[in-house]
Formats: sequence, structure tokens, C-alpha cells
Amino acid sequence: MGSDKITIPKLKGSDNYPIWALRMAAFLTKEAQNSIISTDTVSDDINDKALSNIQLLIEDGPLLQIQNITRANTAWESLKTLYSPKGFSSEFLICKEFFETDLSKYASMEEYLNKIKLLSDQLKSKKLELLKQVIIAWVLNNLTDNYDGLVSNITQSLRTNIESYNLETLFFNLLILYWSIFTPIS
Repeated sequence: MGSDKITIPKLKGSDNYPIWALRMAAFLTKEAQNSIISTDTVSDDINDKALSNIQLLIEDGPLLQIQNITRANTAWESLKTLYSPKGFSSEFLICKEFFETDLSKYASMEEYLNKIKLLSDQLKSKKLELLKQVIIAWVLNNLTDNYDGLVSNITQSLRTNIESYNLETLFFNLLILYWSIFTPIS
């Protein structure tokens, strides 16, 4: 038997908005309240429950931004407008963060790869999808010397067949090697 208890980190601001919005949308779906995401024509009962869920899962700062809003769809859209900025500045900051990401800045390979995936997905959502080859090249270029052998093997495979790796297979191979290097044998 699974527990019905769900823990969703509260929305703090633009730093955690993308992940919060994904989790919140999933939670609203679970509660059969997700229609508020795309429309304001919902029953008062669904509106009130969805608005309450949104208000309970945001920190004080964002809560104050929507304190006088009585419609869940309006609150959802207001938070989206506030914390998911559009335009060149937003795109520039995501690109900058992507191209400053390297393994040495993270505690684990998994953390590094999750950040690469998050940033590339954010760019894709802004219609700035990076080519698979660019992401793979960036990931491989920013590894430590421990991965030189794997990098050589992967680049050789890609040289002969560009379809030999996708992001999932690359990430899988990097995680397997990482675990074999850094997991103590008992």
C-alpha cells in the first residue's frame, strides 16, 4: 500500500518555478483540478479547491503577489507571468547557465546531468532547442579526466554513426561509469 502523502516544495520564486509548476500541475491533475490551468470556466468548488492548493504550496512572497486573486486560473497565470519570464533576457540567462555548467561544480554526476537536462528542456520550452550533438559535445567536454576513455569511445561511435547515442544512452553510460568509479566496494 502506498501513502497518499505528497510533498511538494513550495514555490519560492523564479529559481524553482519550472519544477514547482510541473509538480503542481501533476498534483492538480491528481486532485481533478487541472482544468484551471487552461481555463477559468470551472465550478466554484473546483476553483476554490485549486486556489487553496496553489496558495498552500507557495512561500509568503509569492502568496502576497496573489493574495487578492479569487480565481485559480488567474492565480496560476499570475505566478507564471511573474516567475517564468519571457524574452531575450530570460533566454540569455538560461543559455549562460547552460554553458557555465560543468561536472566540477556539482557533487555528483547525477546532479550535473539533471542540471543539463533541466536547462536544455527550459531552452526547448522557449523554442531554443539545442541540437543533440551540441548537448552531447558540451556534456563530454565538461567532464573530468576520469572520463577520458569513455569520451574517446563515445566520440568514435558518434563519428561513425551519429545515431549511436542519444541523451538518455549517454547519461546512462556516464552514470554507470560514475557509480563504478565512486561507489566503494563492500
